Amino acid sequence: MNIQLSTIDSAERIFKIFKECKEKMENENIFQWTESYPNMEIVIQDIDNKELYELSSETEILGVVCLNVYQDPEYGNIDWLDKTGNALIIHRLAINPVFQNKGLAKILMTFAVGYALNAGFKSIRLDAYSGNEKALRIYECLNYKKRGEVNFLGRKLPFFCYEKILKDL
Repeated sequence: MNIQLSTIDSAERIFKIFKECKEKMENENIFQWTESYPNMEIVIQDIDNKELYELSSETEILGVVCLNVYQDPEYGNIDWLDKTGNALIIHRLAINPVFQNKGLAKILMTFAVGYALNAGFKSIRLDAYSGNEKALRIYECLNYKKRGEVNFLGRKLPFFCYEKILKDL
């Protein structure tokens, strides 16, 4: 397995993973993503911005994660431990449903920690749909601490905001 920046050649396959994840979640009554999110435009933007990383085997993309510093405006109401503002934000973590439940999300999350440490970030932040109990368990098992919750348009349930401190503040 290998983790690398995604290229435009992977855009269609990555968007297919997002669509298949959305379908699987909806079949499990998890309505985390909407008809318009995530979309192909977002995939291309993440690739163009060099923020989308893919975990792949020799033949397939197994999963992806977007790493950047963009924080949704709703994050402003959260009582974050890291007041420096020097946080890496995790967005759109998705594992191809064929390869789920094999520890691949943890591999991408471990990659994100290494990336953040190498880049000098003091913390990592993310939000997770409160109705996605499997995702919540993963983040909590990886020692991310719940700091509050936010609501996003078109979602029935709130998203829990998590933070992991990487360096002394």
